[in-house]
Amino acid sequence: MPHHRETTPNPRLRHWASRLALLVACVSVVATSQAVSDDVLSEPYTGATVTLTTEAPRTRIPLVVRTTATKSPDKLVEAELKVLVSATWTPADPSQTAAPRLRAVLVEGESDFSGPEAGGALVAGQPVTTEAQTYLGRDCRLGMSCEWTTNLELVLEPNAAVGKVEVVWTATAQAHVVDTSSTPKGFTVIVSEP
Repeated sequence: MPHHRETTPNPRLRHWASRLALLVACVSVVATSQAVSDDVLSEPYTGATVTLTTEAPRTRIPLVVRTTATKSPDKLVEAELKVLVSATWTPADPSQTAAPRLRAVLVEGESDFSGPEAGGALVAGQPVTTEAQTYLGRDCRLGMSCEWTTNLELVLEPNAAVGKVEVVWTATAQAHVVDTSSTPKGFTVIVSEP
């Protein structure tokens, strides 16, 4: 059966190919699916209502995400912050139809690292909801606690129709520990204003 011999590669070559495939598989597993504990959610935190106007179209609200554990492994913590933003526009002139746009973005600390922008056109007299979110980029090893400061930036786009926009917002964070599948004892996640 000469045909059969051609399709079977050299056994040593096949051995190397399978070892190489295994090595590549191991490397990609480490890169993508490191063990992580279950996500722990914070209680939702609702701050004071913010009013934006064409004269004061921008505000920055600092938020602190903090994780603590009673018995703490020396492992990295990864966290994510989501802020649900509900904005209601009241035009100064009720016949005004050109609606302003609101932009919401989370910017970590003093850095330029920010999550994707959220937002959209507002509707007179009706709440429009959007969600800003960001992965908290700075690595933190869980000693007794980890803390990240993030700014919620709310911006009325320039050339907006005259009026005011009332913004109600609620922040929720979630976090997990990397390199272990078990959640540390007493692991809690809290969102607050500083």
